[in-house]
Amino acid sequence: MLNRFVLFFLILTFVVGFISCDDDPTSLGSNLLPDQDLINVFMINSIDSSFQQKSKFYDTDTLALSSSSKMFLGKNGNVESTMLMKFYMFFPDSIKEAILGDSLILNSAVIELEPIFTYGDENNTFEYTVHEITNDWNSLEFGKNEFELLTYNEDDISSNHQSVGDTSIIMSFDIDKDLVTNWLSLSANETQEENFGVYFNYSSATDKILGFPAISTQYDTVLTRLKMIVEVPGNFVDTLTVEVTSDAHVVLGEMPTSNNQNIFVQGGIPIRSDLFIDVSKIPDYSIINKATLKLFVDETESDVSTVPSDFIGVLLLNDYETSELNTSYAGILLDFDTLSYSGDITIFVQEWLSNGNNGMKLHLLDEVETVNKIAISGSEKTDITLRPYLEIIYTSKIENNE
Repeated sequence: MLNRFVLFFLILTFVVGFISCDDDPTSLGSNLLPDQDLINVFMINSIDSSFQQKSKFYDTDTLALSSSSKMFLGKNGNVESTMLMKFYMFFPDSIKEAILGDSLILNSAVIELEPIFTYGDENNTFEYTVHEITNDWNSLEFGKNEFELLTYNEDDISSNHQSVGDTSIIMSFDIDKDLVTNWLSLSANETQEENFGVYFNYSSATDKILGFPAISTQYDTVLTRLKMIVEVPGNFVDTLTVEVTSDAHVVLGEMPTSNNQNIFVQGGIPIRSDLFIDVSKIPDYSIINKATLKLFVDETESDVSTVPSDFIGVLLLNDYETSELNTSYAGILLDFDTLSYSGDITIFVQEWLSNGNNGMKLHLLDEVETVNKIAISGSEKTDITLRPYLEIIYTSKIENNE
């Protein structure tokens, strides 16, 4: 019994002694830590801290539009596009024999196209002409330089232009039967070297651009097609359908202009922008926990098709003046939300802090798939709250004020 009483007394003494200790445990031993070893987390942004900025926009080299899943025809604003197509023909022996025996009659030849987006007001005029191409071309290598060498007959070989449908529009036109008959002969002789296809051009009255499916895995059921009704008298009447077998388009345009201190990114031409934001106010050797970039869209100077551009790509620069890229880093995406694009660029800001800041390049992620023009409030914007906004959370040692 005595032993139990002694044990209870010892425990009670320990508890009372513990409770009577200093209520401020965070101060315990604080004099043992040098100030230079204390760290803290800070937040800084480009508005409150007045980060210096500069930005510019410019046109660049021709895009490899052969990789696009869309083709464009028409003109609107600062951009225009024309396109080319070939229809190589491969038929069963019964059709070949009829062609070679001059017994096949071509009753009609119609080309059908299905537009998948519109750039410009949908109610604007759209008119086009179609021409026989007279020199060979390679869709995988076709661009601005090759377009300058393209030759074609001035005569419009299309007629009876129509557009039908409510939700899904199908455009069609009759194509010159003599030209198609020649293509049939080339196919029967198993040589199609002189089938150079057709060139689509817009008319002067046109004030919008239509997009059509290009040859790709994405659009394998709605490609442009040539439909022919053929007949061997007393034998059969048949409908032959040949989908486009080779296609290309060329986008030309002028630099956009701004009255609102904007910079631009645009597809097709393309237009890109460079942006520099000075982060030298962040102490050396800091750790960047998170850096968020936000770009504000000026709708008054933007032109967007019925298929919007949801992402802007950001690339690190080695040199702001020459726009030379730093290829050591992959691109970062900014997502569109209402009237701005934003995203996490932590890795870029850490690189700027560690090895020098040369800015970043902005471009539309889908620039080969669109001619959308996005106006972004630039670094000279009068309203500083609309300038490119950078918010940084970083960890740094507390400065020793002694």
